[in-house]
Amino acid sequence: MFESIYSAFYNALDAIFLPMVQTMDPAIFIFVTALLVSFIINLATKVLVNQDRMAELKNELQEFQVKAKKASKDPELMAELQKEQQKMMTMQMEMMKMSFKPMIYTWVPIIIIFAYLRHVYDFGGIYHTMQPAWDGAIVQLPVIISKIIFIGIWHWIGGIFYHGGFGVVSSTVLGWLGWYIMCSMGTSMVLRKLMGIK
Repeated sequence: MFESIYSAFYNALDAIFLPMVQTMDPAIFIFVTALLVSFIINLATKVLVNQDRMAELKNELQEFQVKAKKASKDPELMAELQKEQQKMMTMQMEMMKMSFKPMIYTWVPIIIIFAYLRHVYDFGGIYHTMQPAWDGAIVQLPVIISKIIFIGIWHWIGGIFYHGGFGVVSSTVLGWLGWYIMCSMGTSMVLRKLMGIK
């Protein structure tokens, strides 16, 4: 039963995205996907979260943290801060609720996109079937960048949880997941600034 559901799910997504997968370089397709996902998440955040209130909460919490550092040397100030602590905890809870609100709407689409990227670019996936000699490499980074972002450590961690498949091609190469994460972090930071998200 689940097999037929999976098959229908992937067939529907293939009907939409397979022409792009077949014609676009994997690095570009994954970058565009990460950009679109980041845009959707940031748009949801912009629409669903009161940005002014979020900025106000962040400022008040930062002020409290500064006072708390000073209070470690001043018992009188510490007693005063303990009275404010409950208010700060309430503010943190409000901030957390505001941050989770967009996730309610974006969680399922993100899971679907990840499942599809895995379906396409994982070992034995569509792209591997189209290009049997492909070794899973999406991008080759300069050595200095691969050292800065600790690719070797990420490969080691991946080896603990993921057995089989392509394996590590090189200490400067990223597969689909590593490239997606890198693109997602970069595009998300840029979009947050452009969209004025606090």
